[in-house]
Amino acid sequence: MTPRVWILLGPHRGDNNQLRSLGQALGWPVEEKPLAYKRYWRSWRRIGPAQPWLLTRDSRALLRPPWPDLVIGVGRRSVPVARWIRRKCGAKLVRLGNPRIDPARFDLVLTTAQYPVPDAPSVIRLPLAIAPVSPPEPSADELAFLAGLPRPLLLLSIGGTTRYWQIDEPTLARSARTLAARAAASGGTLLAVTSPRTPPSAIAAVRAALAGELSARLLTELPIRFPVLLAAADENHVTADSVSMLSEAVAAGKPVGIIPVEPDPSAANELLASRYPEGLRDLRRFWTSLEQLGLAGSIDQPRQGNFDHPLDTAVAAIRRIMAAP
Repeated sequence: MTPRVWILLGPHRGDNNQLRSLGQALGWPVEEKPLAYKRYWRSWRRIGPAQPWLLTRDSRALLRPPWPDLVIGVGRRSVPVARWIRRKCGAKLVRLGNPRIDPARFDLVLTTAQYPVPDAPSVIRLPLAIAPVSPPEPSADELAFLAGLPRPLLLLSIGGTTRYWQIDEPTLARSARTLAARAAASGGTLLAVTSPRTPPSAIAAVRAALAGELSARLLTELPIRFPVLLAAADENHVTADSVSMLSEAVAAGKPVGIIPVEPDPSAANELLASRYPEGLRDLRRFWTSLEQLGLAGSIDQPRQGNFDHPLDTAVAAIRRIMAAP
């Protein structure tokens, strides 16, 4: 019998994209369960570690028969929900990221280097966050846009502030100037693109750095889907604040350069003293892992390496646990 799959969607687009990519790749019937949480969900999680009480009433109403055979979630917020569903129907549980509890409570935990998930038989460490194996086919308008860009095409993807980290604007501006000069020298194009998280001050810094550079363009609104652009670029350079952005760049199979970010002032002392809060993600581990695996370098020496695609690894592992008694 074909398994019925639920994916537990949350508030973060990058997390939801991973869940959707994995659900689609499995090729089984998938139901999306978009979950909204009460204001004090952390307290509810402590009170009921295997209950759905942290959800709003509307979200709890989504959790009803027919029950799934497999529940896939990400992070820790929906962990009590997944455990409650298993108590109802015996579904197998797959968790992405860091569940923040004993991984033995899950049938499978798919994690990456920034998370301090302890070793366990149920844990698989992926080299990258999960992303689609193949980019979408470009439309006629997208092909026309790409055809108008002199090659080689260098792509600079700019993120923004995340917990404990922020854009280093002087470093970003220097990186933009360096890449623009390389594009000009080779007769190519630099496209610098922003994200919804990019602060206005970082956009202003890049705009000033690229002023007068005929081979460079700053795009705050894209006339092309980002995955199509990522796949079309000859080199991908990414600010280091986003594991998802870095993973997508590496998965595109082109040389990747990492642009450093800096600690947020509120966390700088903690980070620089190597007293990173126990159990939380540390992006430095992920950057180090990419460099050690030869999957990314710097803007001056971008690198391209071989790896097992995380989506293929994840699908194979899930099929194994679903086939087990």
